[in-house]
Amino acid sequence: MSTMHRVTFQQDKITYDAEEGQWLYDVCEAAGSSVPFACKAGACGTCATQVVQGAESLGPQIAREIRTLESNGLDPTQYRLLCLADVHGTLTLGASAKPQHATAALGMCTVRVKEYRPLTLTVCEQRFAVESGEITFSPGQYMIFHVPGIDNVIRRSYSISSHPSDRTHFEICVRAVSGGFCSNFIHRLRPGDCIQVEGPYGDFRLDDGSQRDILMIATGTGIAPIKSMLLSLLGQTGTRRIRLFFGLRNVSDLFYTTMLSDLRETHPWFEPTIILSQPDPMGWPGLRGRVTDLISEQVSADEASNTDAYLCGGRPMIEEAKRLLIRKGMKVDRIRHENFF
Repeated sequence: MSTMHRVTFQQDKITYDAEEGQWLYDVCEAAGSSVPFACKAGACGTCATQVVQGAESLGPQIAREIRTLESNGLDPTQYRLLCLADVHGTLTLGASAKPQHATAALGMCTVRVKEYRPLTLTVCEQRFAVESGEITFSPGQYMIFHVPGIDNVIRRSYSISSHPSDRTHFEICVRAVSGGFCSNFIHRLRPGDCIQVEGPYGDFRLDDGSQRDILMIATGTGIAPIKSMLLSLLGQTGTRRIRLFFGLRNVSDLFYTTMLSDLRETHPWFEPTIILSQPDPMGWPGLRGRVTDLISEQVSADEASNTDAYLCGGRPMIEEAKRLLIRKGMKVDRIRHENFF
């Protein structure tokens, strides 16, 4: 029989018996607590909650958690991000904190679809107009969409893919996933349709104070925040070397290729590289393999020591890329990432 631990939610007057090692997000959901969640990756701070007793039951804090809490004006010795924690003892939780980033720009607002652009059979780009007010975001941040469900509203996060200079519009890149209610809902929106959003959120942002070279690595729709970063960087003066490693599965998954090619023509210090992991045998003349293969093959130790890395995609890719970059000599604090799934 597994060990059980009592978790108390003071604000909701709820207690719940959690299993040893159970993810706190699952505990909050099963207990019916009011703790809000958004990114579930420790980036937005939405689930920051005061720990009244039992902080030692949550294990040590990682640097990402501390950074997110501090960026929201919260004391890491008093608050924890429940999306990053699991249960290893008796725990009493107090009030949830409201992230500062939510009020820095739009908060909650209505946006209207201005343009729907299919990129592949399953991926589209949606362009939204802000109905009232303006949006101010940093390249790499995301919006939370309130998707109307059968019984309640479902919140899902989508990274902004457009240039931050347009303050009345923003774009996202969405893949329609089989069985994915929210992604399919967003994918089916057409010009004139409206939806509620909030944000922007997230600390996956460019280091504005750095003059080091840049390496960006993305898989699939993880290119969305990377695209926003690229458009911002390439619109500035300067000639920092900027490389993009973009991994997809096969030829039918290719998108943004013309945009990347055009950017390469107008900015010779930008070097995009596309690699396919499962290309058709005769239908792809380019590179074949995993996107992380490019780190081993195309990044030297000298380059790694003078480069900032920005990664976005699936968790396995992120972890492998971090491991390889650190092995090459890149400092861990120069690697920024966003987990998409």
